Amino acid sequence: MKLLGWNCRGLGNPRAVRVLSDLLKARNPDFVFLSETISDASRIENLRVKFGFSQCFSVDRVGRSGGLAIFWKRHVDCEFLSYSQNHVDVVFKINNMHDWRMSCFYGFPERSRRSASWDFIRMLANKSPLPWCIFGDFNDLLSVTDKEGTIPHPSSLLDGFRGVIDDCSLTELGLEGGKFTWERGRGTSDWVREKLDRAFAEYSWWQKFPLCNLSTWHVTYSDHDPIMVDLYNVPRSIRKFRFKFENVWLEEASFRKEVTDYWLDLPPVHILPKLISVSSFMAKWGKNFFHKFRDKVRKQKEELADLVDRTDEMGVRQYFLARDRLNELLLNEEVYWKQRAKSFWLAEGDDNTKFFHATASARRKTNRITHLDTEDGQRVENQEDMCKIVHEYFTRIFTGSQSDDTG
Repeated sequence: MKLLGWNCRGLGNPRAVRVLSDLLKARNPDFVFLSETISDASRIENLRVKFGFSQCFSVDRVGRSGGLAIFWKRHVDCEFLSYSQNHVDVVFKINNMHDWRMSCFYGFPERSRRSASWDFIRMLANKSPLPWCIFGDFNDLLSVTDKEGTIPHPSSLLDGFRGVIDDCSLTELGLEGGKFTWERGRGTSDWVREKLDRAFAEYSWWQKFPLCNLSTWHVTYSDHDPIMVDLYNVPRSIRKFRFKFENVWLEEASFRKEVTDYWLDLPPVHILPKLISVSSFMAKWGKNFFHKFRDKVRKQKEELADLVDRTDEMGVRQYFLARDRLNELLLNEEVYWKQRAKSFWLAEGDDNTKFFHATASARRKTNRITHLDTEDGQRVENQEDMCKIVHEYFTRIFTGSQSDDTG
């Protein structure tokens, strides 16, 4: 099970939604917590449909700030204990395991209200005896190494936050993928980076999930990077490629030239054989392009990640160029999904994503097996275990049939 958290800095910008969409495709979380959505319930519901989640929960913004949102998939069994402008408290039930609790937290950004954040965490810690984990944007630092910038963080705030963590008997989950999760002023003399987004858990929770990990990735929207708690790994099946002409190919400069050159090189025969030959050529070209396109996105993300920590003038300039290129690739991918939904009448940039995303994903969701139930009622989601169950099931069927025939 994977739980993703992100301070998205508003979901009204199409680029924010596009980056979030790419995050969900790349990381495939089961549960998503968003803070600073600056949105209301109707907007969150539209995004739930767009992203294909079965349910959602939201806390509306206050004026031009705030707002929380939760999305979760059908197989996630959870219930909500409480919520506010700063938290959503959730209890999870996984198979036959004992219940455990997750507090999705957003700390007060004002320094004058840090004490209020600390008291809030203490209140959450005493709210339930269940194994407990808390994650999100704390807007707080534990040590001087959590910040890189010109002005040191006040030691009184460091001591105050550390005192809360000690009082609640919490241990931090080690962060993989980067040292900082927030930045401001990249490329300027006021460039600051801090570790504001994190996760903590108490002892009984660690006993349940000793192999869990916390990771982060750099994104091109928001000054916060997302974090994800991974309780355990579920391998995903790989779908076979099927050829279809994609409008996004037309965005590739070499496509028209290569197809035109191929057409002109064909012998002067009847039009039908030429069309069949060109279709075969485009099928091969399209298959390579699909893999190259996803590879471009992957490589662009890697290039961006390599440039995140560059502080020199050239590195900063390359960072912004790489970021713009990644956003361009993600826009092309959105065009790709619009066609797969067969919504040819939608103009590029049309915001009617509720329909075409649901249409494009419907068949895949229908054919995908997310879990199996054993004869004793246990729910199995791991792909390897599901394969064993299917194998044992058909083995019993065929063995039983053979025994009946010989007897």
